[in-house]
This record gives sequence, structure tokens and C-alpha cells, in this order.
Amino acid sequence: MKKRIIAMLLTMAMTIGLAACKNTDTKDNSNSAGQESQETEETEGGQEAADPGTVSDLEPVNLVFSTQASGDVNYVKAMHMIADEISEKTNGNFTMEIHENGSLMTQEGEVDAVARGTLDMMFSSPFLISDQLPYLTMFTAAYIFKDEPHMRAVMDGEIGQQVTDDVAEKLNVRWLSALYCGARHLDLVDLGKEIKKPEDLNGVNLRMPNSSAWLFMGKALGANPTPMAYAEIYQGLQTGAIEGQENPLPTTISQKWYEVTDQIVLTGHVIEPMCIAINEEKWQSLPEEYKEILTEAIRTATLWCDEANIQQEKEAISFLKEQGLTITEPDLDAFMTYSEDYYLNDAEMTKDWDMDLYQKIKTLEY
Repeated sequence: MKKRIIAMLLTMAMTIGLAACKNTDTKDNSNSAGQESQETEETEGGQEAADPGTVSDLEPVNLVFSTQASGDVNYVKAMHMIADEISEKTNGNFTMEIHENGSLMTQEGEVDAVARGTLDMMFSSPFLISDQLPYLTMFTAAYIFKDEPHMRAVMDGEIGQQVTDDVAEKLNVRWLSALYCGARHLDLVDLGKEIKKPEDLNGVNLRMPNSSAWLFMGKALGANPTPMAYAEIYQGLQTGAIEGQENPLPTTISQKWYEVTDQIVLTGHVIEPMCIAINEEKWQSLPEEYKEILTEAIRTATLWCDEANIQQEKEAISFLKEQGLTITEPDLDAFMTYSEDYYLNDAEMTKDWDMDLYQKIKTLEY
């Protein structure tokens, strides 16, 4: 009996010892795996990965964004992509509330509200704030940007940073990125000729928005600018009150203007950057972790939006050809030279321009 008890005690001791060894090995392996994982995170990309737990511990922030556009346009879709990404990466701690179709306030109201800080974010552009910063009227000139890559090089480079910092300092609004929203082209009725150069537009009644900058642009393209409300364009083309209009091709399709026109002239005379803007004080108040997450989300959405709009333009050309319209590729050098001369020879138009900055934009290699 005594031997049996001793044997049982020895067996229990061996079992406990083996279990202890197994736990020690597991712990060591776990620590080794954790260290290897951490080293991998720190090595890849040259920096340590952000700790989601740390971001989730930050104070919740909700950004309110207002736009006049509807959710079916690519630059508004891009904003929803940004909102989804920042929320996902912070476990819902950092969010964006998007109000479409002018449901929150007017476009004029947005500009004032973001400057005052009563609204966090909006879409902005040099066009919209040139009244507050008159030198930005040079961005309203035809062919200030030759094409989309030129616009991207300007807005993403030193020139864009200079203007962005100036806008932030003087208007309390910071541009975070510039989206490509398409180029504006001519859409004309049957004129009995193709439009290849500005002189071919002599006497052609071209609908333009009713503002001095837009009407001046119509003349700088060689046409006779005719002010007309946006809602009246279809009837104006149908009745002959105007002989053409200019807009991005997807707009021409959505408004069905192609039904009453015959020729698309790919002038690409306006490439307006649509900037994602935020109140400067709000931006500076964000934790660095939130700034980094928002910046990365905007970078991804900007790339998607640019590619989506470029693809949409290609599809629009194919569609318009199928509808029987003639697609004309004009002499762009002739249009650019004519337009620049027209602007620069008008002292009143260029009186507020920053000519050094203008020359940097026009001569930038990209």
C-alpha cells in the first residue's frame, strides 16, 4: 500500500513538471512570434504601424461636409469613400457627415460658413473664392491648365502648396486635395463647317454663364458670348437663340443637349480643380493620428475620382459618336495662343493677377 502511494505521488509530480515545461515553451514561442510580428511592422515601410487601439482611445470627432452636388457624381462618391475609410480605421471614432444637393445651405453660405468655422468642410475652387482673393481670377482664364496632368502637377506641387497656404492664412480655409472633375468642351449646332481654330467661331452665339469672367472667356475662345440661364440651354439650342454651349461631356449627356446639337469640339478650355476644403482651425485641432488617416483616405479617393472621370469622358465620346454627333479635334495650340493673347492684352482683366505665379504655371514642366 505504501509503495502504491509513493508511485502515485511520483506520477503526479512528473505530470505537473511536463505541464510546466509545455506552458513555458508556449509562452516563449508566443513572445517570439509577437516580437517577429512587431519587427515586421516596424521594418516594412520604414515605420511602426499605427495602433488601432490608440486611435480608438482618442476623443470622437465628426466632420460636417456640405455640397450642392448630388451623390451620383464621382467627386461626391469620393467623399463617401473618405467617410467610410476614416470611420473604419478608427472603429467609428472619426466620422464625416455628408449633406448633398444643397440640403444644408447654399454654395455662398458654404464659403462663409467654412471660413467662420460653423461648417467644417465643403468643395472649393479658385473660381469660388476669387472675389475674396482677386489674384485667383487668373485661374478663371481659359487654358490656365493645358490638360489634366498639368493641373495635377500645379496643384500637387510647390505652386499648389503656395496657393493653399495663402488661402488658409487669408480665408481660414485649407485645401486638402484637388479633384479632376472633367474638361469643358464646345457643343454646337450644325454650322455648315468644322471648328478647327478660334477664327471659325467668329459670330457664333455661344451660351456662357452670366458673369464677367465667363463672358470674357467666350470672347477669348473667338465666339460671341451669349448669357443664358442653365435651365434654358436646351430650348435655346432648339430654337436657335444660341448656336452652342460649353460644359463637360457627361453634363452634355445628362442634360440631353446632344439631341439638339451636331458637333462636339474638344477644346478642353477649362479644367477646374475641385478642392476638398476644411476650416483651417478645425484642421489644426485634429489629432495627428486623425490628420494622417484623413490625408491617406483623401489621397486614395482623389486617385479613384481622377481615373473614374477620365474613363467617364472616354465613354461619353463613344456615346456621342453613336448618337451621330461629329467629334472634332481642333488646333489646340491655335486656341491656346489666341486665348492667352486676348487675356494678356486686356489690362483691366489682368490687373489683379500675380504675373510671376502665372508664368510659373504656364511654363511648368510636367
